Amino acid sequence: MGFESFRVELRGGRANYAEAKETIRKHPHVKLDQQSPPVKGSTFYVVDDGRHLIETELKDVPVRISCRFTLCHPPTVDSVFLNLVRELMTRLGMEAWICDDVRPEDAHPFSLAHYAEFSSAAFRSIAARRTEWIAAFGDEQMAATTNEVHERIILPRCQPVAAWTERNRERNESSSLP
Repeated sequence: MGFESFRVELRGGRANYAEAKETIRKHPHVKLDQQSPPVKGSTFYVVDDGRHLIETELKDVPVRISCRFTLCHPPTVDSVFLNLVRELMTRLGMEAWICDDVRPEDAHPFSLAHYAEFSSAAFRSIAARRTEWIAAFGDEQMAATTNEVHERIILPRCQPVAAWTERNRERNESSSLP
């Protein structure tokens, strides 16, 4: 769980890595994520429908799929995201785990047979995280990956810390002059 995104992980099922990879690649609007660093055993993708960016990571052993979106997205991403998760659950026979602080009764894997309960729990969690995001960073909406959110929203808020560090460095240098 990251404070800037909502994430679900799909696990189990009958699919091997090659089948999972083919299923993801056949989804409309999927492309390899060129911004993600290479990680052994993982392949990263972005689903970009022109209004939303959903990041996925396919892990090879055991086969797992992580799906996430940033909380600065417009709320229309919620149903797009959950439809993607449902499609992957259906095609690959996987269960979904919400990777967030959830109520105790929601802290378990959800099978496709319990998709309605899963989506209700996910919507509650997304709403809570989005409220926290807006309180901390404002209500500007944009489709962005986690890397883009880090660069555009989070790092600029860290600049005062960098300026403070620079001032202290200058002060230390000037006090050490003879």
